[in-house]
Amino acid sequence: MRSFLWVSFSTLFPLSILCVKKLVSIDALYNLIYCLAMGHLNNIGIGDHSRNYAEITDCKISLIKTFIGYRFRFDFTVTPFPSAPRIYLKRLDIDLSYRDNGSVHLLGRMIDDLYQNDGHKLYGNTFTLTKFYEITTDDFLRLIDSSHRGDMTFEFDTSPVLQNGELPTQVQKGSFKISQSEWLRLLATAQLDRFELITLRIPVASSHMHTPFSQALAKIREAEDLYIRGDWTGSAAACRSAWRTVLSSAPAGTKSFEHLLAPVLGNPRRKEFASAIMKGLHDIENAALHLEGDVKIGRQPAALEPADALLCIHWYSTMIGYLSSLSH
Repeated sequence: MRSFLWVSFSTLFPLSILCVKKLVSIDALYNLIYCLAMGHLNNIGIGDHSRNYAEITDCKISLIKTFIGYRFRFDFTVTPFPSAPRIYLKRLDIDLSYRDNGSVHLLGRMIDDLYQNDGHKLYGNTFTLTKFYEITTDDFLRLIDSSHRGDMTFEFDTSPVLQNGELPTQVQKGSFKISQSEWLRLLATAQLDRFELITLRIPVASSHMHTPFSQALAKIREAEDLYIRGDWTGSAAACRSAWRTVLSSAPAGTKSFEHLLAPVLGNPRRKEFASAIMKGLHDIENAALHLEGDVKIGRQPAALEPADALLCIHWYSTMIGYLSSLSH
């Protein structure tokens, strides 16, 4: 399963691993609806240049896994006006966009539900109009990364085709705002994890190495949570805290890196490789100290960017997982 956003942990004694792939039958995977999201819709009129005959008054979004990515399903509630004449809606073309930091990004044209009958009466009873938007996994991941830090707003450019195109119609705009908590709930139930290939092997509870690596794992979780909330500097600091926790596992009077890399140092063919790792770890650790603030000299922590924090999570998680695996 493709992974992306949140770190999810599962415990398989004696391992704690970061993201477990799940085996799901293709049929079940294809038809799985992960979640239904609610939000606030600005009503969208449906009509021609002279008047509106109905309004889109509500919207519900669900997320479906497909063979090539994901499918957003939009169920629009259409409410005809009481005095509307006998007008038929042949189809409703909708271009879908989303808003990010004040900018609008076009996603594309939504497609119709093939199982719905052609045409709808724009008079009489309320009805549901279903539209889909197909998105590849890569594009879905990019959408998540740019939208998960705040409320999600989809925007619609609607263009109705009335009575076989005989009436000139009016393009109207609308938006559907989903709160951040609701949007994250939708994304979380899609079972997307950012670090699919990073494995943290935690020593068994009886091992003296269990406590420091378990505590380091908790710090990595904290770093991921801070990343999701947009605290890049705090996320990197939590990663460095996880690293220092692992280094503290060395007995008094021994060098931390030599202790942790002892299984590699004892192998003549891997000793040179282990020495290169130790040098790199020393250099990175020393450089990372300059990112931290120092109250003694009045130095503020460095202002990091999202890519910096994500690199810290990747790097520290990978190295902690590697060192932990050597202790088995």
